[in-house]
Amino acid sequence: MRLKNKIQLILLLALAAAIVSGCCMKRDIVNLDAKINQVRADQQELKESIMRLDSLLYADADESVKLRAEIRSSLGDMMEQFRMLQANVNDMQTKVDAIYTRPGDGGRPIIGTPVTPADSTDTTATPIMPSINCQELYDESFINIRRGQYEESIQGFTDYLKHCGTQDMADNARFWIGESYYSMDNFRAAIDEFELLLKDYPNSEKRPGAYYKMARSYEELGRKNDARTAFQKLVDEFPGTLEAEQAKEKLKEL
Repeated sequence: MRLKNKIQLILLLALAAAIVSGCCMKRDIVNLDAKINQVRADQQELKESIMRLDSLLYADADESVKLRAEIRSSLGDMMEQFRMLQANVNDMQTKVDAIYTRPGDGGRPIIGTPVTPADSTDTTATPIMPSINCQELYDESFINIRRGQYEESIQGFTDYLKHCGTQDMADNARFWIGESYYSMDNFRAAIDEFELLLKDYPNSEKRPGAYYKMARSYEELGRKNDARTAFQKLVDEFPGTLEAEQAKEKLKEL
């Protein structure tokens, strides 16, 4: 009996141990599942955080690109305004020089001085043309372009070229005709005027401006290859000018 009891006791203890061991394994599995679920949750949260960070980075990149574009645009506008102001100063200086140059001093006649025919005794043979004050005609046309009255400006500068085409300001007049057409968004006509300036006035100080505005006109018409060619020619032939620096920036955008 004692041996039987001992065997039964051993079996009971083994059964208890098995039961206890089974409970522990089940508890461990539950704990492990919980940890796995927690890791998955942490992984998902990390993934969402990374996605949000990427979105912020991309948004910042887009904003940075937009900001750089706005800065370049603003800088281009400022340089364009400076170029216009410089052109105005140059025009004024040329006019002042012309006004104070007197005949007989080795200079040219005063702009706007009517030319007297060598033989004016026979008024019946040659009709007397009304005198044209070239300076007043130029100034009035220039004022019109400043006022935004581009059609009047074009007409005035055209008359100036017709009656005063041999004056020193003729190339400027041609440039401002092109500028007026450009301001009216008539880019084809503007190109024609700038091409005439480049052809007829090879030594004109307006050539860099003419190349730049001609290239911009091509750009507005969607003719990017022609625009690149004109911008590059400006950079090559007139390095160091304000227009050449603007052209370099435009070439980066095209």
